[in-house]
Amino acid sequence: MAVIALRESTFSEALQTERLLLRPPRRGDLIALDSAIAETLPELVRWLPWAHPGHQRADTRRYLRSARLARIQGIALECLLVLRDSGEVVGIASLHRLDPSRRSAGLGYWVRASRQGRGYATEAAHALVMDGFRRLGLHRIEAHVATDNLKSQRVPEKLGFSLEGIARAIELVNGEWLDHVQYSLLARDALAPASAPAPATGRP
Repeated sequence: MAVIALRESTFSEALQTERLLLRPPRRGDLIALDSAIAETLPELVRWLPWAHPGHQRADTRRYLRSARLARIQGIALECLLVLRDSGEVVGIASLHRLDPSRRSAGLGYWVRASRQGRGYATEAAHALVMDGFRRLGLHRIEAHVATDNLKSQRVPEKLGFSLEGIARAIELVNGEWLDHVQYSLLARDALAPASAPAPATGRP
């Protein structure tokens, strides 16, 4: 199966889970997303290269532009996580490093500080992973998580990803090279009826 050409319309409709909508960020999400980032910034700064002390609303505006451009170019699908019952923005999940030749992508996610521990990251990641395999025809999805970020490591572990090892000094975050735990999930394993991962509503 070949990967579907990733045009702007490829992810124009929201994915729905039990509690979440996963949809492309829009210009009108600026204030809500900026609030979620500001609330979670001390934690984001520890693990993500784009986060930095003194993050400003202009930085969030640039992210919204880059997310739309990445979707148009077919290199990433960035998804806003929105609670279906209230419309609250609770985080971001993405398939990035999309590589049509290898039929592969990387998985990313974060949830705002006040909504962590409720299973939103796992629920969103499950929906995005299965959409990547079923609709985009991906063969392999990887998750790289900092070795000290134990909460985020639980997401791929709950979804049945295989632990492959430690990628040493793989990402520069605020002047420090971080080691990452490397996980992977293959389509043949995720789509097997007896082993397909189920969305989780427990932690994290």
